[in-house]
Amino acid sequence: MFTQLPAELILLVLYNLDLRSIRTLTLVSKYWKHFIDENESSVYHALAVQHGYIPSRSLDFSLLSSLYSSKSLQGVTDWKSFCQRRVHINRSWAGKTASRYAAYSSTGDAVHRIKVDENAGLIITSFRNGGLRVCDIKENEILWSLPESYVKQYAHLEYGQGYLIFDCLGGSKEVWRLASDIPAGSTSSSKSKITPEQCNASEGASNRHSATYPKGHFKPWAMLKMPRPTRAFRFVYPTLLVGAWDHAFLWDIPSIELIQTIASVQQPEDPVAQFAVVLASAPIYGVSPPRLGALENLNYVEVDSTHVFVCGINALRVFSRATGRCILDVPSARREWGHRKFTLLYESDRYQESVLVNQHTSMEEFSSTSPLPERSVDEFVAVHVSSCGRHLVAMLASSRVVIIKDFEKSPASLFDRMIQIQLGFIFSHSKYLAIHQDHLAVATNNGLFIFSLSDTLNANAEKPLVISRVPYFGYNVYMSNVTCLQLSDAGLYLNWDPAYLAYSEASSEEQDRLESVFRTNVNNRTTRYARMPTGDLIVLLDDEEFLTEIASVCGIDFVPAIE
Repeated sequence: MFTQLPAELILLVLYNLDLRSIRTLTLVSKYWKHFIDENESSVYHALAVQHGYIPSRSLDFSLLSSLYSSKSLQGVTDWKSFCQRRVHINRSWAGKTASRYAAYSSTGDAVHRIKVDENAGLIITSFRNGGLRVCDIKENEILWSLPESYVKQYAHLEYGQGYLIFDCLGGSKEVWRLASDIPAGSTSSSKSKITPEQCNASEGASNRHSATYPKGHFKPWAMLKMPRPTRAFRFVYPTLLVGAWDHAFLWDIPSIELIQTIASVQQPEDPVAQFAVVLASAPIYGVSPPRLGALENLNYVEVDSTHVFVCGINALRVFSRATGRCILDVPSARREWGHRKFTLLYESDRYQESVLVNQHTSMEEFSSTSPLPERSVDEFVAVHVSSCGRHLVAMLASSRVVIIKDFEKSPASLFDRMIQIQLGFIFSHSKYLAIHQDHLAVATNNGLFIFSLSDTLNANAEKPLVISRVPYFGYNVYMSNVTCLQLSDAGLYLNWDPAYLAYSEASSEEQDRLESVFRTNVNNRTTRYARMPTGDLIVLLDDEEFLTEIASVCGIDFVPAIE
């Protein structure tokens, strides 16, 4: 029947199929194989749109480099090979096809923070003993640097769209910009906010690395003086969020303007009380809603175009950028952390040539009538928001992740929209949480774990959650030294000892030992709490291990090896 239709109509039908169905058609029918081969470019171009690989069919093949790194496009010659590459990378992230370990020795020996720009081919690092370095991902060579005498010890890094931000002694934030992004002959709109010290540092760096100009070179953009002492900061282009004790400051970085200040971060009005007052017709009360308890010290901040997220010792809070008001408060003291609880199991599957092991999970469900344990305190230490802006992912101190689906919805149904994931031994420290598009990665002293946000939101008893583990990034002594974890489209990056990584890959005895340690940790169900004066329980975490001398950038490459 289809063979009698005009070619234009047949193509419209094919555009609605997935890649697997297209491949099946070419295998079972000579007619379909011939038709698809004849119209290959049109078919796979449309499939790239359908799968979300490109925004629209108006995008020309030559413009793919504006969306994807040269690393992920290596060997891609047409729309068909592009779709095949995207399928491989996605399956590789899920531990279902080949991936490989990687080490970047040029990044330094005592790495503290890492930022990666795969499109520009850059890895940026700061160090325990001070300094900053920019390296070429492909060539594994130093492109540009600032010395220890200029960048402070343990400097925090933020980066996006060519803007690099790090903190200084005294609390100021330095902003630099990729030299290649600044039009030739132009001057920075923020030139008046650049200090002489920045200019001198820039000149010295240019002289030391003149042979690599302009790749990886940065020029000073501004020195931001903070209105108050600050604790944490996060940059999501174009906005820099800086958290102080009781304020959140939002800067537009291209223009270097302070565009918003959110006050009363510590004790804002209670959003649940606000909700109740609105339902009851607020004017009859004649009083303001009660205020929340103090947040205490800030652990982490996050920002997107509509919200500010703040992790403190006592709670996780979300503020509306439109109103400046708190719209969600999740206290650190709870009986359970969600309607569904997934717990990592030792049972696993492994696909040939993948460096990941896919761990099974068990699932429990709780309701408002379920018997719940005593209330316990577990501190929020990190938070990120999904790319769609609807869901948030938070990390607790005790190797546990909490996901809140549709966090803007009514607080009354909050528990039913919360999902908790226990990643092994509860007394092991959480180290770092990273997110990129649909991929989540969590480093704890139990290991390094990767899973999909969408899979987690949709997981249930019939469709169990699978969590990938990276076995050679699992030794608790080395995991306790992880201070940064970053994800990109085609790679994962963390600070690790490359010599130990090579040893783990080569030694079957070490592999067996690591597996034995993980088995013990994941099967450990013992409890260890202390009782607080409030009557709440608090998790007692294990002591951290010693600091290893070497910590370079290592990771996983999800792009297939091209010979």
